[in-house]
Order: sequence, then C-alpha cells, then structure tokens
Amino acid sequence: MFSCEQCGENFKKYKSLLLHRTKCKTITCVKCKLQYSALNFLNHLMECKVKKTTDIEDFATFKLHKKAFKNTLGVYMKAESWNSIESLLAVEKDNIKNLLKYILEKLGSVKVQVCVLLKFIKQKPDGELDATEIYKVSQMHRLTTMHNFSAVIKDWIEQLELSIDQFTQRGSGWVLEKVKVLEIRIGKLKEHSGGCKTTRLPLILHRKKSLLSPNCKKECFKWSVLMGLHPQKRHKEKLYLYKRYEGLYNFKDVGEMTSISQIKRFERRNNISINIYTLSLDEKKKIVPLVINEKRKEKHVNLFFYNDHYYCITNFNALIKSNRSWERFYCYSCLSGFRDVHSLKKHEVPCYNKAPQRVILPGTAKVPTKCKFNKIEKTISFPYVVYADFEALLVKSDKALTRNTFEYQKHEACSFGLVAVDWSDNIIYKEFYRGHDASEKFIETLIELREFLQTHLDLNRKPVSMNNTERIVYESATQCYVCHKLLNDDKVLDHCHLTGKFRGAAHNQCNLQMRLPDKLPIIFHNLKGYDAHLIIKGLKTDLIKNISVIPQNTEKYIAIIMDNFLFLDSLAFLLSSLDTLANNLPTEEKTKFLKQVFSEADLPYILAKGALPYEYMDSWGKFEERKLPPINAFFSSLSQKTIDQQTYDRLNGIWNHFECENLGDFHDIYLKVDVLLLTAIFQNFRATSLKQFGLDPCHYFSTPGLTWDAALKFTGMKLDLLTDIDMILMIENAIRGGISCVMSRYAKANNEFTEEYNSEEPTSFIAYLDVNNLYGYALSDILPCRNFAWVPQNEVDGVIDEILNTNQERKTGYILEVDLDYPESLHDEHNDYPLAPEKIIVDNDQLSNFQKEIVSMLEENGVKRYKTKKLVPNLMNKKKYVLHERNLKFYIEKGLILKKVHRIIKFEQEPWLRSYIQMCTENRKRATSSFEKDFWKLMVNSLYGKSIEDKRKHSKVKVATNGRQALQQIRKPMFEQFYILDNDIAIIKLKKFEVILDKPIYLGFTVLELSKLHMYKLHYDHFKPKYESKLSLTYTDTDSFIYKIETDDLFKDLEDFDYLMDFSDYPQNHFLHTTNNKKKLGYLKDEMNGQIIDEVVAIKSKLYAIKYGANKKLTAKGVQKAVVKSSISIENYKDCLFSNALLKHDNFRLQSKQHCISSVRINKLSFSPLDDKRYILDDAVSTLAFGHYRINTTLD
Repeated sequence: MFSCEQCGENFKKYKSLLLHRTKCKTITCVKCKLQYSALNFLNHLMECKVKKTTDIEDFATFKLHKKAFKNTLGVYMKAESWNSIESLLAVEKDNIKNLLKYILEKLGSVKVQVCVLLKFIKQKPDGELDATEIYKVSQMHRLTTMHNFSAVIKDWIEQLELSIDQFTQRGSGWVLEKVKVLEIRIGKLKEHSGGCKTTRLPLILHRKKSLLSPNCKKECFKWSVLMGLHPQKRHKEKLYLYKRYEGLYNFKDVGEMTSISQIKRFERRNNISINIYTLSLDEKKKIVPLVINEKRKEKHVNLFFYNDHYYCITNFNALIKSNRSWERFYCYSCLSGFRDVHSLKKHEVPCYNKAPQRVILPGTAKVPTKCKFNKIEKTISFPYVVYADFEALLVKSDKALTRNTFEYQKHEACSFGLVAVDWSDNIIYKEFYRGHDASEKFIETLIELREFLQTHLDLNRKPVSMNNTERIVYESATQCYVCHKLLNDDKVLDHCHLTGKFRGAAHNQCNLQMRLPDKLPIIFHNLKGYDAHLIIKGLKTDLIKNISVIPQNTEKYIAIIMDNFLFLDSLAFLLSSLDTLANNLPTEEKTKFLKQVFSEADLPYILAKGALPYEYMDSWGKFEERKLPPINAFFSSLSQKTIDQQTYDRLNGIWNHFECENLGDFHDIYLKVDVLLLTAIFQNFRATSLKQFGLDPCHYFSTPGLTWDAALKFTGMKLDLLTDIDMILMIENAIRGGISCVMSRYAKANNEFTEEYNSEEPTSFIAYLDVNNLYGYALSDILPCRNFAWVPQNEVDGVIDEILNTNQERKTGYILEVDLDYPESLHDEHNDYPLAPEKIIVDNDQLSNFQKEIVSMLEENGVKRYKTKKLVPNLMNKKKYVLHERNLKFYIEKGLILKKVHRIIKFEQEPWLRSYIQMCTENRKRATSSFEKDFWKLMVNSLYGKSIEDKRKHSKVKVATNGRQALQQIRKPMFEQFYILDNDIAIIKLKKFEVILDKPIYLGFTVLELSKLHMYKLHYDHFKPKYESKLSLTYTDTDSFIYKIETDDLFKDLEDFDYLMDFSDYPQNHFLHTTNNKKKLGYLKDEMNGQIIDEVVAIKSKLYAIKYGANKKLTAKGVQKAVVKSSISIENYKDCLFSNALLKHDNFRLQSKQHCISSVRINKLSFSPLDDKRYILDDAVSTLAFGHYRINTTLD
C-alpha cells in the first residue's frame, strides 16, 4: 500500500501513486497560499510575485537561539526530554514540519540540519551511574518544499541512530538515557533562477558532450539514474524512452528535489551504487568528487550535480580528460588518469583507502614540478611588527558539563597591551588598555594603528641614493641580482625604500617581488590556544571586512588574516613558555625594548617575567584591592602549584618600587612587561633568522616552514616532486612513525649500588640510552632528490643484486614493495626487537587470555578497547611491504627472506641536507647564549616536520562576515556545518574535495626508514653481539632503549662503546666524561648521566616509571604533567601492572567551545593495564611479539 504524502490517499500500485501526484492539488505555495498540483507547482514557484517577509522569529515551542546576517543563518532550539531519536522525531514531527513551513514561507529555499544533545549513562561496578553528554549532527538537507519532508525525517533518524550505535557499540557500556536538546539549523539557500530546464552548463563542460541533462522540470535525479542504468542510442534526453524502466526501481525515498544525503537509502533499497561529482565553486572551476562508493555494484551510475540539477555522466573518462593529457582511463575517487585499464585497477586498491578527493599533481594546473626556494619576497623584512597580549578575568563558574567534566572558571577578556616596532627596533606606538570591552577595543586600536603606520611609512620613505661606483655597477649589470638570470629590456633599478640604499639591477618582475610587504604581522604567544578566541569574540565587521583563517580545526587557528592584519603565534616558532624564553635571552636584548617604556631605575625589577594571581582575580572588584594578595592566592590549578617565596618577594618589590595603589596598577605593569619581553624575544629571533638565512619569520606560520625554506635557500637544491599518483600512494601508505613498545613490563637491577642487592643473583644493570637528534642524523644521510622512475620488470633482479652486493654510497637509490618471510628460527633471537614493523590492527582474538581478561575487566568498568592501526613490531610474514633499499639489505642480512618484489621506484640521491645541518650544528657549538643555542637546535629539529607534511589532512574553514559570503558558502555542495558567533559573523566548515600533492613526502619516508635502520644497527650490530642472551630490551621509544643487562660493570662496558657514546653530560669527575662526541648526531647518551637505575615499570607505550636512587622519572601520556608530578607514585604503576588497578585523576585544562574559553576539571582514567602491541603472558611481565611461533604453542 502506497500513500500520498500530501492528501493521505492510499494506492495499491506505486505507478498509481505517481499518476495521482501529478494531479493532487495539495502543495501550498508558501508565498501566495494558493494550492497547486506537483506537476504545476514548480512553474508557479518561478512566476509567483507575492513579496515575502523575511524576518524570522521564535516559532511556537521553538526558540530562535541565534541568527546571523539578517536571517541568512539561524538556529532554532527546543530543550525538553525525549527517550530516543525516533520518539523525538515522532513526537516533534508535526512541530518540526510547521517550523520548516514557516521557514520556507519566510526565506524560500533553505539547507537544514538537525542537531541533538544526547545524554548517555552506564552503571559502574560499584553500582553508581556514570554520565556523559555529546552533540550529534545530521547531514545538510536541501529543502525547497515540504513535499519530501517524510523522507527527510527518515534520513535524520537513520543518520543520528547510526551515530549513536557507533558510540554505544563494542562493549562501551553506554546507554542513551535521553535526548536533552533539539536544534534545527537553517541556512538560506539562494537558488539559481529557473528550474531544471533552465540550467545551463559552463561552456567547457558542454563541449565535452559527456553530460546528459534530463529534459524535465523536476525529478532530475530519477531520470538521470535511469539514463545511466539504461542508456539509449538515439534521442537520449527524451524521457518517454525511460518510463518503461521506472517500475524496476523504488524511488520512494527520493523526491522531486533530491538531497545528496537521501541517495544512500535509495542505493540500499535498490542494490545499486552511485557516484556523484560536482564543480568546485571557486576560481578554479574543477570537477571534484562529492559522493564516492568504495564498492561498485553490478548496477552503477555516475551523476553530475550542478546548480541544484542532476546530470547523467555518459562518458566519465571524456568528462575528466583534459585536452593536453594522454591518459584514457580515470580513477573515480581521485580523478587521476591512466593509459590502460590494468594500471587503473591496480591503482584503485590503495586509492580507495583514502578519502575521495580530486588529486592535483605537480605538472598539472600550473603546479610546479620542482621544490626549490623561489619565494624572493620572503627575504624582505616587514617594516613594522606588532606584539600583543590579552589578560582575562577568571570568573568563577559552577557547571557540570558531564558527570566527569566540571567547568569552574569562565575567561573574560579584561585587558590588552600592544606595541608596534619599526625596522630599527624602535617602539613607535604603544597602547595598554583595561576595561570590559577589551576585545572590541583591541580591534578599534588596530584600525587606528594601521592609519598611524601608513602615515609613518609615507613620511619615512627614502628615494634611491647612489654613488658613482653604484651607478657604474647598475649601468654595466647584465645579470639580475635577484634571480641571477640575464637582464633584458625590463632592467630596472632596485633600492630599499626605507634606507634609500641601492640593492642592484633587476628585472621589473623581480623588482615587484622585492616590494615592502603589505601585511602587518601581529604576534601573540599562544595565539592558537588562547588569544585567537578573544580576538574572534571581539570582531566588529563594520571595521573588518575580509577574514580568513589557517585552521587546525574549527576551533583552533594557526593564523588569522583580517584585511591586511596577519595574526601569528610565536609559540609555533619558539616552543617554550615566555618565562623560559625570557630567561634564556641575554639581558642587553631585553633592556633594548624595556627601557623604551620604563626608566633605567625600573629595569632591575622587570628583567624576568612576573606573575599574576590569575585564579584569585575573578571579578572587576579585585583590581581595586590595595595590597598584594597572599602567596597562596597565586596558586594555579593548571600547574598544581603556587609561586615560591623568592618570586613572591620579588613581586612585593615591584609593587613597592612602582608605588602601586591597587592590584589594577600591578596588573598593568605585568601586562607591559609581558608584551615587551615578547617583543624582545621575537625581534631577536627575527634578527637571527635575517642575519643567518636572509628570511623574515613573519612570512611563515611556524618554524618548520621557515627552516625548510632556509635549507633550500642555503643548499640551492631543486627537488623533483612526484608526478605519478601511484608512487605517491605507495609512499604515503608506507609512512610509519617511530617504534614505541614495551618488551618486558618490569625490570629490576641487581648490583652493589642498588638498595636490594642480592649477591646470590647474577649482577645486572639497567641502561637508559638515547640517540642525539635521531631525525637530524637521518636528514644528514644520502636522501632522494630527483629523477624518480619505475624500474622495469626485466631489471628487477639486477637491482636486487646491486642492493645486496654494494656497500658504498651510490648515486642511485631505491624504494621497494616486497613480500618478506620471517623464519621461525629467528623468532627467539628477534623477539625483543622485530625487524620491519607494520601498522596493523590487533584483533581481540589475537590477544592472550591474560589480555582478554583485562579487556573484560575494562568493559565492566565502562572502558572500551578501540581497535585502531598502530605501529607494531611483529614476527609475521610481510605482504606488499614498502621499505627503503638499505633497510631491505639489513633485514635480509639478519635472516629475513625476500619472497617477491612487486615494484621498485628508483631515484637519484645525495646528502644534500648535510651541509645545512652541519652549519646549524657548528653555529650551535659557537653560540654564546642559551637563546641562540636553542635557535640552532630548533632549526634542525623542525626540519623533519615539513618533510612529512600530509596535505590531505588540512581542514577547510571559512569565516563569513556578511550575508553575501554566507550565501556563497551555503550554496556549495561542500557546505557541511556552521556555528554563529554573532549577528554578523559565523564559522563555516566545508568538506574538502580537492588536494594538491606538492610535498616531497619521499624525504619524510626515507628519514623514518633510516632512523629505524640506525636503531636496528645499534641493537643488532653492537649490543646484541656483545651481550647475546644477557641483553634484554625492556622498552624502546623511537630514539631510545631501556636495556636490562647482566654484566659485572655497566660503565666499563660503556667505555668499550666510546665510539658510539656521547659522555659530555657526565659529571666532570666521572672517568667516562669527555667532550669528544659532544652533541654529535646519531651518538648515544646515557639519559641518567651515570646514575644507577634500580627498577623500571613499563605498562605500555608512553606509560612507564623509572626509579633511580631517591629519584624517579614518571611518564604518563595524556595525563597532565602537574598531576603526574603531584599525585602519582611509582607504586601506582606497580598496582596497575601487577593488580590490574585502574587509576583516575582530576586533570585541569583550558577548553574552548565556539571561542568561549573556560577552565575545566576532568576526572579521567590515567592508568589502564592493557597493552595490545605485544602478546602478554600470564605473569603480566613477559611478552611475545605477535607472530611468534610460541603463541600458537601457548594457544594449543
């Protein structure tokens, strides 16, 4: 039985219902209130001239919670209690329907989604109930009429219930108690004019003759599907040819206006698969994938969605193919092209493991094929830089966000300070403000500052000043001093506009690149984590017109660009607290800026960072207090400590010296000092970078970008970028981080220096050894750089022979995909540190009985085990394992068997980064201040990060500041979600369907491979041969080993390894102390510096404790360091290991939601005894690597 959604009449046949729909006059025009049949409604809709009012308000039981841009975006909210999603939508269906009718009447077409706040509960073993609350959001639906409302409701139920199932499944113990809040989020949709018949394709797509548009006024989805499944030879656009197939499919779930989100149900009901593509609505106008099915069904159709209209793609390859490409077959997911079907099929297997995105490769779409330094504009120093800081009141709050999360403070901006520094390190502008409107006042101050700086620059511009010698140099110049190419007729004179100094003869285009930057950098320390939220909250769109962000996610921004203001985070460059950085900076560098605001007499009091009683200052009245609060008022819940007496005495000295009348005066001095210290620190950092590399850090977002360009500029290297998508996929899927794993979960030393020495037992020591800058060592090695190509199959044997039988550095290198066997004869010897680690998912049935019992215990306590891919060293055979040639040679030398070679990439290689790293290392040795030493260390350590950058993971977030921008984003098929900050500002999240793969990821892959190789060589070629079975690896973490060694004298042994060791940090009176290998890359150092380790408790990766004498080193990833230091003991680790004890602690942190900052206390699980990277035996200590032959024996 089929029912008409409008009038309720029933029909036995679906065809009868379709016929009835064309006559049913129950569709009411929301503009003029007249009724029309479905057949005539769209025509009327285009012609209806009744003017509608567009101001939306509260409606019935729904409150208009927020709106922006004069109703372009809106959020309706209803807070009650419902038992489930299905009951909510059943109870509220009519109310939602009436609300959406009202919205359509006011706004016309909209995109709408539903958001719910869910409360989950579970019972703990002690009988108490635990609870948590989570927001879940549906997909966006396009709504033009209420005709298909029932299908939309069904969609919402399916999506939200699936999301709930994913949260509650896998033994989590969580049960949905109730739905607390219902939100209806709407975005006004500016439709293109006309209906399906009026849609016109861009000319470039029309000429391809690969898209077939149904000749219809409605139901274009249905007809496009039928055209794709039942192609006709003639008159392909005529609908009557497809009517005979209409009854073969159930189109009940899709209506005349079909949303993308409705198509999944249609696919399931009809057992077909559909891919959908669209056109990116930006300046590039590229075809991008919108919805891709990983598994193509026997019945499959490709559709194109443009201007709210579906087209049937009749020839996918012709549609994607460009006029200049030679490929004939294209991948449905990444749109990469191939010459034959066989190559395409091989490519699809790894490609479908990635999110569907159009991949833009080097050599296409004007993407360069070389990676080199060509950003000449980044050598020009910014004439002005602004340094700023916000302070906030921590207003007391008393709000339980969940049962385990408690909000105890809200952060409200109370003040800001900023100074502007010119090219000569002069502070030419300063403003310090305290008031309720600090965020808003900050933006106003920036506008005033911009005008001031423009006037200052105009007054200080200098014309060129040249002497006779310089004139002769210019006249005789035949080469551009910027790009070093020959000069032609476009030769111009280039000079510094600030000093008037002649710089050289240049091409006109090069001269334009040397212009002064037009952006004004504004530097905050911890912009991403704190100040950016206060800036966004204070935005005034009448002052700021264009806003863009470099997002980490929808809440955290790496950088913000507002008109010509460029907000940067100094913490992304200098990875330490402001206090530490200030202490490391030479005094003369600090006083250079401090004395421009303070007097000479003030300087002794302000050379170090001060302190504020942040948590004490919870109201504006505290600023009026007339004395410094007691020392305990300076307690910080984040650090779990207060200041020491010496610091408190210094603060009292500041109060007295500056004759503070109240706490407000003291606060103002603190703010000034903070801003000026930040100025001194970053200006020194800029000066060092400009002096050494000729690059201004203000052109970059972080240190990795800066040091990467510095290395390219210093070496002059031109790296080839990969232009073959299969090479990229092969390397992407083989990027494996550092090995972090526990091999033996408890180790106790037994020697005369330990507390419980037993002379009856063998003498043993525990050594904690760490490699100096492991990644820097690998970066100094020979690395791939150019001429990447596949090795033909008939040359594979010769390549393998070359790899296995040559030792010297070769000009040609290889990356291989192979099958390897791990013989059982090696399992015992290699159990501690298996070769060729893999990213795998360890299933429950691979765990030992001991581990399964822990899993059950955790589930009883409401803790579920997430099965995610982890890097696991194992003894299993390897299939299609991708590795560097030098790793392959080592693995084979150690006994692994090469069974098959699938494919090989060859390339030219050279140690092109070695000179840069050596230069940084030598400069670090010569540095005279801690600040400068840290600079050079940072330049090396940050280099690796850029070589491994994954552009697929970049987010796409837009900031809309007017209705036009919001409408533009809403209309895009990529429009995914939004949240409103104010009446005239909203954050919009878009799906990312295009990625440019222009990074040399082969470098990051090689660095990771060579780093592992170095660690394997240390273990198997040095320590293992010396100690054999007396060596036991307890724990390893990327660049470190913790060994238990049966030996009479560890330090005598280490002396034998002096060719590997850096003993420079040992006490000078220690017999091993020497500076011969000080800080040399790749050398090992003793982390304990000669101190004796008593015992190690290692529960799992990143969760271990080391006891040495009266001291301890405790590591617990995910637990606040202050909590580890104040609340956790080595006994807690032992209880967790030997008694399976679970340990919870209160963690204190800052969190933001929609850019509102709060301090929260979270009671979270700190310790769990489950480690699933190894097969743990019943003693809870001994482990086997997965794949070990003894596991099968144990199971038997």
